[in-house]
Amino acid sequence: MTDTTQPAPAAGQVSLGYSAREDRLVLWLGTGEEAKMLFVTRRLCALLINGLVGVLARSSPTAAHAPAELRNDVVLMEHQGAMAASSVGPADADTLPPISGDAPPPMLVETVNITTTPSDFRLVFRPSPQGDGPAITLSRSDLHMVLEMLKRQSELAQWSLPVDSGWLAASGQVTVN
Repeated sequence: MTDTTQPAPAAGQVSLGYSAREDRLVLWLGTGEEAKMLFVTRRLCALLINGLVGVLARSSPTAAHAPAELRNDVVLMEHQGAMAASSVGPADADTLPPISGDAPPPMLVETVNITTTPSDFRLVFRPSPQGDGPAITLSRSDLHMVLEMLKRQSELAQWSLPVDSGWLAASGQVTVN
């Protein structure tokens, strides 16, 4: 029900689940009392998945040096390598961060700003385009893991989101000749 990545530098942990009652993904940034709970709508999830696909493809130094017809394959191999080295996978519902009665209500995310640097990616989750919200800084492999988490949870929610990239759509299939 929830996917969990290795600790991320800014938030400590990223957890993702699905709320059938809200028909939204629930994203936790951080751990314990400091965890921020966010709601991500179906529409924003589709935009975020496709946005992260584009960011990863455009920022890949290896793909930049590959011939144009091989760039998607290079990013797919990078994605598969990150998944092979990760612990992303379905987690038990009991591993979700606890929600106490006095916890602030989840923030509905309307905008995600993504900043790319040579060494990492910073995602800022905002309740409105001008509002402040929690941020997380991720390595390239961590961003691949978060992308995979979003993709898997949207599939578990049966959202059938359109993915604009062939490399991510093919990431669940491996063909060996």
